[in-house]
Amino acid sequence: MTEFSKMLNNHARLQERSSYSKELLEKIKNKLQNYSSCSGADLCIYAAGSLARHETGRKSDLDLFFIGSSPGKTPKGRSISRMHEIQVFADLIRLNDELGLQPFSADGQYLKIHELADIIEGTGSSDDDSENLFTTRLLLLLESKVIAGQSVYDQAVDDVLEMYFRDGRGRDGFRPLFLLNDILRYWRTLCLNYERDRSQPGKPWWKRNLNLKFPRKLTVFSTILAIIATRLATSHEFKPIAAMTPMERMAFALDEIADASLENAFASVLDDYEDFLAAKSYSELEEPPIEVLNKFSEKAQRLDDFLHSVFASENLDRQLVRYVLI
Repeated sequence: MTEFSKMLNNHARLQERSSYSKELLEKIKNKLQNYSSCSGADLCIYAAGSLARHETGRKSDLDLFFIGSSPGKTPKGRSISRMHEIQVFADLIRLNDELGLQPFSADGQYLKIHELADIIEGTGSSDDDSENLFTTRLLLLLESKVIAGQSVYDQAVDDVLEMYFRDGRGRDGFRPLFLLNDILRYWRTLCLNYERDRSQPGKPWWKRNLNLKFPRKLTVFSTILAIIATRLATSHEFKPIAAMTPMERMAFALDEIADASLENAFASVLDDYEDFLAAKSYSELEEPPIEVLNKFSEKAQRLDDFLHSVFASENLDRQLVRYVLI
């Protein structure tokens, strides 16, 4: 284990939060075994959000995504019947209540099973955004932890990566620009969605803004940094990176860069990030006074400055860095 990963593993508060998240994930996985609707061979369920990032706090909710194993789009090719789908969601709502977690967001609007074939074939189509295929596909690679249907989950990761790396077979010097561009598109979509929703009643803009500036930014740019730092060229090389949490991915990428001048700033980022997570846990960001907003805006700015310094490091391949900009 090299220096930046040691710093992360030695951060007591973040590791305590990580341990709690892992325990909750295992509890959910074990309880799901009691629900036959969720244990079929044609469905995988994975967690995203704070639980998958191992950042769960007292106010976290269960952010779930679903992939069916069907190879086709026709109704006959669906892996899960409509009645089965309803039973899955009913059991998960029951489980969510049993665990005392926050209610599913948007009144369960995003509880939907997507077929693997649709997720792949819909890439770049009008369905990609309208059917939430884009988010399901990107979060599968950026921040997912499987809680049911391991074999379908593994197949989904393999097939999605095969799509992104299909042009690299037998090519020397291949760069995964398709994947990089889709990850950057996801970041820009998050930013646009924030601007669209910031004035809606009942959705405090400051909380959404800080979520964008901390965990969402970390999820996206830790992955981009890992791709550039390792100069990866195959789906096989990306799979262990996909299995990491965003903060683990950041530490891993920094170890690859091996720029000792970044160590002090990374230590501050770890502290600032935990302060943000703690504030979310204790509802300090629900109706914060202006001084609290200013404090976290300053911390978010330090994360921005750190990321700028990292991508400016001479230890990175500048030819790859330029693809993030152009």
